[in-house]
Formats: sequence, C-alpha cells, structure tokens
Amino acid sequence: MLVDPAGSPDERAAVPVVASVSRLGAVYPSAQAAIALIKQTGIVPEWDQYWDRYFTYELREVDGGVTASSDRGAVLEDLGYGAAMYWPGPDAPIHALWTAVTMPALVLRARREILPGFGFILPAAEAERFAAAVPSARVVQIDANHYTITTHDDSIAAIGTFLPTS
Repeated sequence: MLVDPAGSPDERAAVPVVASVSRLGAVYPSAQAAIALIKQTGIVPEWDQYWDRYFTYELREVDGGVTASSDRGAVLEDLGYGAAMYWPGPDAPIHALWTAVTMPALVLRARREILPGFGFILPAAEAERFAAAVPSARVVQIDANHYTITTHDDSIAAIGTFLPTS
C-alpha cells in the first residue's frame, strides 16, 4: 500500500516538504508555541483536536523547551533517497521499479494540493501512469491533501476493502 508517494511529484511540492523538515531539531519554548507554528503553515486545513494530540505526541522536552522527536538525520536521509528516485519528470528512476510490482497494490492519492499553489506529491498523471504500468494496482483518489489523507474516512474505507479480513 502506498499513501501518496508513488511517482514523480510536482517540483513545487518540495517547498512545503522542506519547510516541514526544517522544524525538526528546532527548539520551541513550549508545545503550544510549536503547534501554533505548525498550524500557521496551513498544512492541515481542517485542524481539530486530533492534530493537537498528534503533534503534541511528537514533541519531547529538551533544555530550553520542546523539539520534535522525529530524527532530523533520518528524515534528511529519506529525502536524499527520494530526491534520487522521485525527481520530477518522465525519466525518474522510480518508474523503472514499477514493473517489479506484481502483488496487489493500493495507492491512495491526495486530490488536494499539498498546500494551495504547491502542487501534488502524486500528480494525477503519475497516478494514472502507475496504474497503467502495474496491472495489479488500484488507485483511489481521496479528497484530502498529503497530510490529511491518512485520517480521511475514504482512506480508511479503501484500506479496509483492500486488506483481507482473515
């Protein structure tokens, strides 16, 4: 199962991704200050108590305040791999790996841009190209952005349908 990244992203989508990673390792005076900054970015358009809990859970206390518990080095390593495999355009190395996918595959694609004006992690054309290259794949369009796709009811329903019940 793939949640949004399955092909070459829009180049503009790198801007909010890099901004999100830049908060890792930063120290904020309080959890409220850290969460207020995340809210301000607009990455979660319909902010609710779930997101407060999610981002609070990610924080840990350090000298001077709080910081994200996600390891900045590991995330940067993942970004480096992503930059090598998923660069924008038709010749991205990730495309060559698609032919090796022979098992059933579910791709959840966010139909909303990562942030308004910044494009998609998985553009519609890339999702269609993946589905054509991987006959065992099912692509489900979800009315969410890259961040909120994991909590959308349609994602939960698609995963429930995809996974065997026994």
